[in-house]
Amino acid sequence: MDSRRDHPLRVALSELMHLRALPLEQAPVRLRQWVFLVDADERASEAAFVALFAPGQSAAGGRILVTSPAGGWLWERHQEFSTWTRFTYGPLGPELGFETNVGEDCFWLDGAPGQVFRGVEISVSAPGAEPPAEATLNRHIDLAHCVSCEVFDGAARIWTDFRLREGGTGRIHVHNIALANDEVSRLVQTLLEIGNYRKLALIGFPPARELLAWLDGAEARLSAIASGLANGEDSQAVLDSLLALSAEVELRAADSRFRRGATESYHRLTLDRLEALRERHVPGYSTMSEFIARRLQPAMRTREAADRRLDDLSVRVARCGDLLQARLGIVLDRQNQETLRGMGASLELQAKLQGLVEGLSIFAVGYYVLGLLGYLLKPWLHGWPGASEQVLSALVPLVLLAVAASLHRRKKRLIDRGGG
Repeated sequence: MDSRRDHPLRVALSELMHLRALPLEQAPVRLRQWVFLVDADERASEAAFVALFAPGQSAAGGRILVTSPAGGWLWERHQEFSTWTRFTYGPLGPELGFETNVGEDCFWLDGAPGQVFRGVEISVSAPGAEPPAEATLNRHIDLAHCVSCEVFDGAARIWTDFRLREGGTGRIHVHNIALANDEVSRLVQTLLEIGNYRKLALIGFPPARELLAWLDGAEARLSAIASGLANGEDSQAVLDSLLALSAEVELRAADSRFRRGATESYHRLTLDRLEALRERHVPGYSTMSEFIARRLQPAMRTREAADRRLDDLSVRVARCGDLLQARLGIVLDRQNQETLRGMGASLELQAKLQGLVEGLSIFAVGYYVLGLLGYLLKPWLHGWPGASEQVLSALVPLVLLAVAASLHRRKKRLIDRGGG
């Protein structure tokens, strides 16, 4: 097949299926992983730090692997955290591989950017090895309060107590009963991801509790605002209080949006990885699913309750705003009606005054017209005493009618022009 016809993502998507696989080739093996929370502005310094230990390799791909026959180390970048994993092949020894001082073994991570979020040690015995003695296990894992179950359909058994030990790490021992092919790698990676995602999901728990405490006060404030709205308090005071509360609600929602989505995602990933373990119950012990469910589920329910109450508060604030807007609209409509009534009365008075002025104008214009006619008639009727006065008297009604008709025509013409 001509490679020029390949889709641009063909090779990349094929390699993606194997990109995050943990490179464990054999057992026995002991492994330590550190999880660092790394901010976006620390990514450049992290890449420079990684380059110190892997000359010639680039951190741009988010993964660097260095291996040797004795083991190796792996760095991986994720969305908000990075993992550093170191693994060593060889016999575990009498202490199940937990005897090495963790701080001395990982001194090279002291300068790594970010904050240490989790550390874990995992040891995997050789296939078919004798089960570890309880006394040996108890020195590193509290058997009275631990999780132990068979996994991968009985191909291995695990022990862990979810407690921090020397050097700030938790410990997991895997008794390799019959792990085959890449099952060692897949089991260890699944155990690592369960612990990482479980703890990352719990980051959202303390903010959720803090949000619930704030919601109690915010809901009381909203009830007071709604009461003031119902009791007819000053609209401006109600509006100021509602705007202040709305701004706080939106700020809280914006602050919790990323953590809300991340918590849900990490929780689902944890459940998926637990299902992939295919656990079998061991009498006297809890399975990992049972242990995590008892502790993780209440925290997730708290987070969900806080998110639901915040969403509900946002809807109620918006609904209260709609009611206030309706109230202000009614008040404004009433004000407009009063204004229109006042304008109607003013127009009516103005029309009356205009009619009065028009009537006075007729008489005023008629008076001036008759005065002019008097000046014209007196010279002609000079020989007939009193004749000019009699003629002018007779012309008064005619002149007034003519003036009124003329003013009416001019007024109508102006109205027609304005309407056109």
